[in-house]
Amino acid sequence: MEDLKISKIELLNNIDYETLFGKVDNFLIEKLLYDNRLVVDNSAFVCIKGARFDTHEVIDSIIQSGAKLIIVENDIDINNLTKDNIENLTIVKVKNSRIALSLLSINYFRHPLDSLKLIGITGTKGKTTTAFMLRKILEDAGHKTGLIGTVGCEYLDKKIKTDNTTPESFILQQFFYDMKNAGIEYVVMEVSSQSFKLHRVYGMTFDYAVFTNITPDHIGTDEHKDFDEYFSCKLQIFNNCKKAVVNRDDEHFDKIYDYCKKINIEPLTYSTKGIDKKIFSNEKIFGLKFNYEKVDGSIIISMPGNHNIQNAVSAITVAKDIGISDDSIKKSLFDISVNGRVEVVHKNDDYTVLIDYAHNEIGTESLINSIREYNPKRIVVVFGSGGNRDVERRYGMGKAVGRLADFAVVTADNSRFEKTIDIINQIVEKLKEETDQYVIIEDRSEAIKYAIDNHQKGDIICIIGKGHEDYNDVLGKKTYFSDKEEVIKAINGK
Repeated sequence: MEDLKISKIELLNNIDYETLFGKVDNFLIEKLLYDNRLVVDNSAFVCIKGARFDTHEVIDSIIQSGAKLIIVENDIDINNLTKDNIENLTIVKVKNSRIALSLLSINYFRHPLDSLKLIGITGTKGKTTTAFMLRKILEDAGHKTGLIGTVGCEYLDKKIKTDNTTPESFILQQFFYDMKNAGIEYVVMEVSSQSFKLHRVYGMTFDYAVFTNITPDHIGTDEHKDFDEYFSCKLQIFNNCKKAVVNRDDEHFDKIYDYCKKINIEPLTYSTKGIDKKIFSNEKIFGLKFNYEKVDGSIIISMPGNHNIQNAVSAITVAKDIGISDDSIKKSLFDISVNGRVEVVHKNDDYTVLIDYAHNEIGTESLINSIREYNPKRIVVVFGSGGNRDVERRYGMGKAVGRLADFAVVTADNSRFEKTIDIINQIVEKLKEETDQYVIIEDRSEAIKYAIDNHQKGDIICIIGKGHEDYNDVLGKKTYFSDKEEVIKAINGK
């Protein structure tokens, strides 16, 4: 990265602050940081109250490591701070240091979004698939496009892993800066509810803000306290956007639409009501064929499920407004594939194996109902549920699989700080109310192998919950694991 030195005055531009120590002058700051382990000489540091650690508590060590501008939101007793290495030191106080971090990052990277068009996609379901569809449509039409979301950050030949669907504000602005320098024109970004709650996208303007749908999810100790908070976070995507795109079929459409009108935005809307679809299948894909009023001629998407028609129509709405041709849109959607989203790993006349990210009751129901349309002999589902998440999620998945699938293999899925067998027992508690057609195999690799080794001709085996993920998360440690690779090994007898 090129030299991004910036004066204290420029870095704090347009930020409300109170100076507690020193002065805000033209002293050059060499790095902007929020991880106290990375502090270097002449850096600016933003103190953040994290879920498990508050860097306000280690200000002395931050000063001693060479920070010359420190941004805090807590009251600080200046008299009790270290007297070492305080030459050119400035400490300022803001109301919210996460908001400050986002604004500081925009300044530090010289407002990169001024040179990019940003499309934000939020919603409970469909963010990733809609983002992939839209990115492919734009790229096929000749627009250099970047993607930020569940799969990480991707542009040109670069693929960068990220810890969150929507990364921290500093990381986002660095991605935008790098994309701008690489000649990217559009950025398609998944925007999570947590990113609004934690102000990761504060101060950013969306050229298009897409709201796919909302259902109760991400509610729990480490996420949102209730549905109202979850919903209100999602609605924030419209607070700073040029155009809004909203799904008329969502049960909360009226509230979403009213919110847009309240802030003087007339949203573009879309609906799949009245769309007739036909099953489309070949040796590689399960797809759907349908017509949509805004596109001339039939559209084929190489993914099953009514929800993917909704995702396609959402992407089409944005693409048409941008000015992409019908023929280009149709070609892109026919060629689309999304890692870990109804991804067919194996398909022949004997049996089919696919992986999907469905990890709650609604997603599981939608997937199984979609696959049922292709008339398999049996639908076999291999699944677990994540630890340290709302217990209702695992109950719901157990009920859905028990009611709709023909056979289940219950296994591990990111148990985090819970015992895997405890999660499995809670799933089975609801599963067995619906069916006795299941086995428990705690090791996920063995569970996948069991489903494949014991397939019947005409089965569709759905391995759900992890999708694109390439890790197991157990007791705070992530180790490499890929459902897709485990499928391939099992098929090859390894």
